[in-house]
Amino acid sequence: MATLRRFISLTISFSFLIMSYTGIILFLAPKGRVANWTNWELLGLDKTQYTNLHITFMVLFLVGMIFHIYLNWTSLANYLKNRTRKFSLLTKEFLLAFGINLLFIVGTLYYWVPFEQFLDLQDEIKASWEKKVDKAPYGHAELSTLEEFAQKMGRNVSTIISELNANKLHGVDLKKTITQIAKENGKSPAQIFDIINAKTQTKNLSEGGGYGQLSLKEASIQHAFDLEKALQFIFEKGFKANENSTLKEIASALGLKPIELLELLKTPQTKESK
Repeated sequence: MATLRRFISLTISFSFLIMSYTGIILFLAPKGRVANWTNWELLGLDKTQYTNLHITFMVLFLVGMIFHIYLNWTSLANYLKNRTRKFSLLTKEFLLAFGINLLFIVGTLYYWVPFEQFLDLQDEIKASWEKKVDKAPYGHAELSTLEEFAQKMGRNVSTIISELNANKLHGVDLKKTITQIAKENGKSPAQIFDIINAKTQTKNLSEGGGYGQLSLKEASIQHAFDLEKALQFIFEKGFKANENSTLKEIASALGLKPIELLELLKTPQTKESK
């Protein structure tokens, strides 16, 4: 029995340490959309692997604790006895332990000080990662196949495949996801997008069009503003555009430069447009 107790105690100790370590890493790690888009890793493990480890070691810890309670039930039961050795839930130790746990539950759910500041710190840390990298053109873009990606970006899929092949990427296929192609070439989805996007930007600039050559739909995807609200905003300014209208065409009608129009469409006021 003594051997079993030592085994269980060591097991829950190790699992507690690993669960705590992975918990700290997940507290500091970027949000999933950033981690997946940039292939974020720490010590050779990505965020999904840290999450999986945290969950499995939590299970191991819980199972170990069940055995620990079973093996040490007599000692634990003594903690619930008062000075007359009678079972009671009104001992000061029990009430203090219960109160602290209750405080953490209520404080977290209702954002009491200092729980609010602690949770805000986590949000600030995760937000700081987003400032360091370019965002995906749309949610979970890395899970799209090349075909889906091209459709959403308003690009010709054959052109995209040619661009990737020109950069000596292997295994390029329109049915593969951005993530699959990235992993097979030792790159992140963001780097794959940079290859495609850089080619597009070079093409636009070489044609003398800059931002002006982008359609309103393409601009809304690349610069993350709402297409419908943008159309409404432009209509209220006196020009009836559609999703295929170029920024140059719209800007000319409104007496603006394409870059000035783009900045207006990206502002919060336009996104919340009347």
